[in-house]
Amino acid sequence: MTGCNSDTNGSISAFYESHRSFLCFYAMGFVSSYQESEDIVHSVFEKLLTAKVSMKNPSALNSYFMSAIRNKCLNHLAKKKVHGRYASVFMSENKDEENQNFLNSRIESEILWEIFSKVEQLPKGCRQVFKLSYLENLSNQEIAARLGISLNTVKSQKARSKELLRKSLKDLFAIAAIIFGL
Repeated sequence: MTGCNSDTNGSISAFYESHRSFLCFYAMGFVSSYQESEDIVHSVFEKLLTAKVSMKNPSALNSYFMSAIRNKCLNHLAKKKVHGRYASVFMSENKDEENQNFLNSRIESEILWEIFSKVEQLPKGCRQVFKLSYLENLSNQEIAARLGISLNTVKSQKARSKELLRKSLKDLFAIAAIIFGL
């Protein structure tokens, strides 16, 4: 790993591990596939580790990852032409519209960041059920089978996680409603 000292690699690795789910969810907003988003986020992480950079500030890491993931996703979409119309819209926009889209994307990502931090604070069972249900889109039956728990436990953990998130994020929804005009 040329150009990076072990402290920098350690802080980048720690940042990556603690925010990987959120970064994948952010990328998924562009590529619509969790597997593709994981691949993109991992490649951005690898590129940062091999680059000659020194970033110890979490804010700088956040900005770098968000911009790099966005660019990587747009390049991915353009290259594969999976969502050709979305890529062409992004590529053909004028600078003001592109900056506004980036600002909106950034605001949305900050809100998602807050949500994911609250998800990580859920009790272990609730957190597992929530992630399997809402990130991996598994059915209640699939979750029960994967975790070896009853269907009723899945339902109650799911309801509990939503209630806990609703309480801890009540102020955030008011802010999002104002920003996005909901």
